[in-house]
Amino acid sequence: MNGTADLDERRERLVAAADLERLKLGVAWHDVRVAIAPSPDSRRLRPFVLRTIGFALPLLGYRRMGKTLRVIAVGVAVWRTLTAWRRIR
Repeated sequence: MNGTADLDERRERLVAAADLERLKLGVAWHDVRVAIAPSPDSRRLRPFVLRTIGFALPLLGYRRMGKTLRVIAVGVAVWRTLTAWRRIR
């Protein structure tokens, strides 16, 4: 009986440890989402950005504009991540 009791206790500890790790991962994911999410002031920038894209789209073409927007989006995401990381440190 002692062996099965030990196994049951070990199984309960492993389940509790897995639940704790799952909760930690959820909190970390939430922190990343908050760090990367746009700021509340971004609503003022949207009309300007939309006008700029609407103006540049016919000039550059769809493919080149898509590539440019992807590069800009990655750059902004990296910049926001780094600034959030600096604030945390």
